[in-house]
Amino acid sequence: MSGVGEAEQLTGGQALAGQLVAEGVEVVFGLPGDQLMAALDAFVDAPELRYVVTRHEQATTYMADGYARTSGRPGVAMVVPGVGVYNAATGLATAYACSSPVLLLAGQVNRAGIGKDLGLLHDVHDQLEIVRPITKWARRITDAGDVAAGVAEAFTRMTSGRPRPVEVEIPPETFAEKTTAGVTAPVRVPRQAAADTQVAAAAALLRTASAPVIVAGGGVVLGDASAALTAVAELLQAPVVTTREGKGAIDDRHPLSVGTAWVNPRMRPVLGVADVVLAVGTRGAGLGLQENQQLIHVDVDAAQIGRNHPAAVAVAGDAALTLEALAGQLRRRDDRTAEIRAMRATAERELAAVGPQWEMVQALRRGIPEDGILVCDTTSVAYMCHMGYPVYAPRTYLSTSYMGTLGFGYPASLGVKVAAPDRPVVTVTGDGGFLFASNELATAVQHGIHTVTVVFDDGAYGNSNRDQRDRFGGREYGTVLRNPDWVALARAFGADGMVVRDLAHLPGALTEALATEASTVIAVPMDRLPSPF
Repeated sequence: MSGVGEAEQLTGGQALAGQLVAEGVEVVFGLPGDQLMAALDAFVDAPELRYVVTRHEQATTYMADGYARTSGRPGVAMVVPGVGVYNAATGLATAYACSSPVLLLAGQVNRAGIGKDLGLLHDVHDQLEIVRPITKWARRITDAGDVAAGVAEAFTRMTSGRPRPVEVEIPPETFAEKTTAGVTAPVRVPRQAAADTQVAAAAALLRTASAPVIVAGGGVVLGDASAALTAVAELLQAPVVTTREGKGAIDDRHPLSVGTAWVNPRMRPVLGVADVVLAVGTRGAGLGLQENQQLIHVDVDAAQIGRNHPAAVAVAGDAALTLEALAGQLRRRDDRTAEIRAMRATAERELAAVGPQWEMVQALRRGIPEDGILVCDTTSVAYMCHMGYPVYAPRTYLSTSYMGTLGFGYPASLGVKVAAPDRPVVTVTGDGGFLFASNELATAVQHGIHTVTVVFDDGAYGNSNRDQRDRFGGREYGTVLRNPDWVALARAFGADGMVVRDLAHLPGALTEALATEASTVIAVPMDRLPSPF
């Protein structure tokens, strides 16, 4: 922080700004309000921090999440207490589901009124209880002298072991009062491989396996373990199935990549023939392993191991370091690439037979450059993206994991673009989900954060409407939508808009939009889609 020495007196707001800078934070996604003003005033004198102001608190945590998962560094959001925290909680819950390191800096009511139910502005009786179920750790700081150390502890906890969001809440007096407590040196807990005995046990079982299969989860991507996982797969000549959050753990062009298991019956034959499954960085939910299939479960979070299927070998440690150690104990097996390529081809033929969403996904891939990043909202076309969109590198595909948060896609893509300003960023969303946060077009234009948003418009909350058509005799109720003119909406914010009625023109429209220096909304009118499951 400019011009402030350790011996000088700092306000709590200055201590916050200084500690954020010391932790390597470059951007804060926030929405201002009464209890935060002293902190924001301190940010004025911290030019190292970029403050991106949003148009709704939900966007602060979505953007911080997108930033974190793309950059590999923690994302920071800042909101007022009470209603601000409630609004930001959807993004915090999504980050929790996706093991994303997001710090929520929340205000509090006046210190003397905390917990007394006095009806102060934005008052919630016990705000910490709001965030405890969706954070790894949360703390209230009421003394200015504790601000820097408390924020430092938040970063340590957030980034140690399994990354997950944390919250720190601070009342307005604490931001304004002065302290001689200076900025604290950041502390990072070193990554650790699993115990040698666990790695040896895993290697021994894999050496005897006749048909090993690898399942790669989001922990491979977040743990920067893609290269190590690919090396192990090549030694084992094992097909690799990713989870939805694990897309990008292996390049989908690699001959050992088979596809994604997310609610995808086309992967059941691949998993079904395995005698040993090596699962890395995943809870293993929905894999449907049988009793006679032995599971080697690798995860940085020991509490996740064996949660959905008993583990024959539990391996608790950092994914990259553990896989590197495992590779050192394996020998290369006979080539199986032809067999595994055939597995992928079969799965893709079956996906192509589902309906028009397969071609929609292929059109997206043709129009998005190799280094492009795709952010998926919860929408029908995104479901097929989970199963069929080829991903070439880690941290280039984002979704909501088990939280299934509608409205996540567009604001998260803005955080992605802030983290990777030179990369093409595309959002896939539906007409229902986009209107959750289309107001953030104002944020994008104001701050020059330009992405391309593809709105697949079926005039409904499509997945719920399909349920009514398929399971309730077509009795539509509460699922049909009247939508705006998407081009006019985009232009009202100062963005560009276009309509693509012929899917063959979508790749060209994407190429054209990505070549401009403007936020662009591409509307794709479509019929309602059949189930991809």
